[in-house]
Amino acid sequence: MIKGIYNSARSLDARVKNIDILANNLANINTVGFKREVPFLQLLNEAGEPKFRQVTDFRQGDFITTSNPLDLAISGEGLFVMNTENGLQLSRNGNFRISDEGFLINSEGHKVMGRNGEISFSNSMLAQNRTIAISKEGEIKYGEQVIDALLVVRFINQDNELVKAASNFILDENNIEIVPETDYKIAQGFLEESNVNPILEMEAMINLSKDYEATYKMITYLDNSLDKANEIGKV
Repeated sequence: MIKGIYNSARSLDARVKNIDILANNLANINTVGFKREVPFLQLLNEAGEPKFRQVTDFRQGDFITTSNPLDLAISGEGLFVMNTENGLQLSRNGNFRISDEGFLINSEGHKVMGRNGEISFSNSMLAQNRTIAISKEGEIKYGEQVIDALLVVRFINQDNELVKAASNFILDENNIEIVPETDYKIAQGFLEESNVNPILEMEAMINLSKDYEATYKMITYLDNSLDKANEIGKV
């Protein structure tokens, strides 16, 4: 009976974690480029103890037109690379702009990385008011001058547990490779929406809540039965 209470409590803990994951998915339904997290998969380690593995759903979200030349979306595999105060981070969010210093930055002010380093437009170049054109391969031109090309990378093994910082991914040098130009296309003037389906997430949330309630009732029943067994043993 005690083992039954332990197993039920363990199952209850897993459901709480999964409810939190679904709630986070729903909270980011309007976050550009957000990739939903799949509820925890419960596995057993070598010692027979439970462990949880986090999996990210990298299916592509829908594209929305913005007509802003600095809004970019990746069709196919790959993530943009940003240089942050906490190191390099990866994201599908291509909502970019040019900083006062002439760097290409994201909405959080982090510099976007190109194949030659941080992408920079000099102030003198910007003063010429030329058109910014970005090819499907990620080559950036200001007028006829080539500035750089976007650095697009991907995880070698997406099944590995990926570390996140908010909606970004932390770069793991042992699990990253540059994406060949044949495996992606850059869409200029577009943004990728979150791939969260609110109907499916709410349905999963309801089912998990029902499972949570049933498991909680089972724990209560087993606990009451254990109390009664102890009382009988004292007679």
